Amino acid sequence: MKMFKIVIFDLDGTLIESISSWRTLHRFFGASFDKVEKNTKAFFSNDIDYLQWMEEDIALWLPKRPRLSDVEEAFRPYSASSDTKEAVGLLMSNGIKVYIVSSGIDVLAEKIGRELGVDGVYANRLGTDENGYLNGKGTLVVEPMRKHEIVEMIAKKDNVPLELVACVGDTKYDVSMFKGVGGKYALNPKHDEIIEEADASYTDIFRLVMDIFSHNAY
Repeated sequence: MKMFKIVIFDLDGTLIESISSWRTLHRFFGASFDKVEKNTKAFFSNDIDYLQWMEEDIALWLPKRPRLSDVEEAFRPYSASSDTKEAVGLLMSNGIKVYIVSSGIDVLAEKIGRELGVDGVYANRLGTDENGYLNGKGTLVVEPMRKHEIVEMIAKKDNVPLELVACVGDTKYDVSMFKGVGGKYALNPKHDEIIEEADASYTDIFRLVMDIFSHNAY
């Protein structure tokens, strides 16, 4: 069995306890629950695409005239646990590259990425004007059901075959990361779909890392 060279983690609900960085901002800026649900239904009904969904959601915050610094404040309580930092550090100290791929918001993903010292972070971006106010625009980087495209891009960039890549997620949307990769893991799974598709499922990140190391021991 060949050794994994790259491990790619989802963020919300996987590396941190936050269920959704989008929901966090909806709560922080007091967005209408009914309007949030309306936007969600429009996306899953294929009435709007993911970028449109992002921008419809961002529009719900604009009456508050939020700055990027307000977004940073909303995410201030969230941090990687000491166990997560140690477990990810073990992977990296053994020569395995670690990435975060999230369909959430880059402000939080990059904050956690800096805490963990990972090799790269991919997440969706919020647009701002020259004064740091959100301008209602977004930059689509990671679409939930197409995460495999980012996984393939990372593998190609690092010149690593997909069979030497392991991916870790917690929801049915993370199953898209599993396409063609050599390791498929569920961490703190929320949906049956990811448990069924994963090679193994864990609630303890250290057990997950030990599984990766045992794979690499062959």
